[in-house]
Amino acid sequence: METQLKLAELVPVATLERLRTLFKSVTGVPVVFTDSEGVPLTSIDDPLKYCGGLVCGDYGTLCLRRRKWDVPEPAVEATLREEREGDKPIHHHCRGGFRDTAAPIVVAEEAVGYAVFARSLPAEPDLDKFRQLAVAGGMPPEVGEQVAHAALVMPRERIAEVAEFLHIIAGLVARAAYDSILAQRILELEELRDSLIYMIVHDLRTPLTSVIGGLQLIVDTEYEQGLTEEFVLAGLVSARRLLEMVNTLLDINKMEKGELEMDLGEVDFNQLAEQAGEQLGGLVIEHNHDLELDLDRRCLPIWADAEKLQRVIVNLLGNAVQFTPGGGHIRLTSRCIQEGLIFSVSDDGPGIPEEDRARIFEKFGQAETRSEGHKYSTGLGLTFCKMVAEAHGGRIWVDSELGKGSTFSVSIPARAAHSGQEAD
Repeated sequence: METQLKLAELVPVATLERLRTLFKSVTGVPVVFTDSEGVPLTSIDDPLKYCGGLVCGDYGTLCLRRRKWDVPEPAVEATLREEREGDKPIHHHCRGGFRDTAAPIVVAEEAVGYAVFARSLPAEPDLDKFRQLAVAGGMPPEVGEQVAHAALVMPRERIAEVAEFLHIIAGLVARAAYDSILAQRILELEELRDSLIYMIVHDLRTPLTSVIGGLQLIVDTEYEQGLTEEFVLAGLVSARRLLEMVNTLLDINKMEKGELEMDLGEVDFNQLAEQAGEQLGGLVIEHNHDLELDLDRRCLPIWADAEKLQRVIVNLLGNAVQFTPGGGHIRLTSRCIQEGLIFSVSDDGPGIPEEDRARIFEKFGQAETRSEGHKYSTGLGLTFCKMVAEAHGGRIWVDSELGKGSTFSVSIPARAAHSGQEAD
């Protein structure tokens, strides 16, 4: 799992509480379950029995040396956890011979929490000794007796057995929960994979249908030069769209594996932008849109992969053209900044809900939004744009307002830090 595991998210606190109650009932040893930082997740029967170095909280434990209730000691806690070896228990030795023990609960080689039992002594406490400790600390001797009586008396071997038992039982419960979560995530990923495949096949079918339909019409009718030229040109446009989508899929796969080479060199962005506008001219006319290019002519050449960057521009413009209602206004702008160049594609379309704005750049995120009835891109175009921007050392983002339109922006550093290899 990508984020840090948390015991309370793996196992319901109610289950931990029940496990705590059963453990005390069977063994007579009180225990508290904490998160990875020592913060209690279950109730504590008697704070006096727990060391402040292993269980964080306002109560702490009565410390004869300090003549007050212990408070959490971040330095002690951090050291104890850093010095933990694998899945071995943590021990904290206190004055008076106390031995406090925390058994780590390990899932996926990560301590997600601890099962703590504390204030144990290897033999019956010497009450006179504890009375003297209390008096030396400026407290009544009865306080020393109280601390002594709170101790758990168990041999060192017994401490080790209890720690191992807790480690095994709690670990089994946590790992079972973790495996259940993983299994559910696998099922979700399989559903997303199926949705992704359906989305890609559906998007590939549209231009393929156009090509086949045009060619079939030519075959079925008598030769007419004007009609033939019209459908051949339309088929060529659709075939190029189909090829672009296939190339995008292949390039995404290469970028995910770190195998895509970047052919970097000095690039005139304005020239790329104008070529992209010309390439989409027919589509703009077909949708009765107005396309405006507002380019900063002061910009110096940037260091980029011209072919891939132009595909990003075409992709963003193509999305704006296709998903903006007819008669819309689309604007491609660029501006120079000290760090490089920022270009944006704006439209006055329906806009993108806030909850979709981060997901639309991710491969599976596009499948999710599409399954919810929202379409913002053909194929995996936006995923390709994101990966190309990042391969140049830049980024892509979207600003949008429902009912007023969206603006997709890309930043390209003056001298791109790229993730691929520059071609010879």
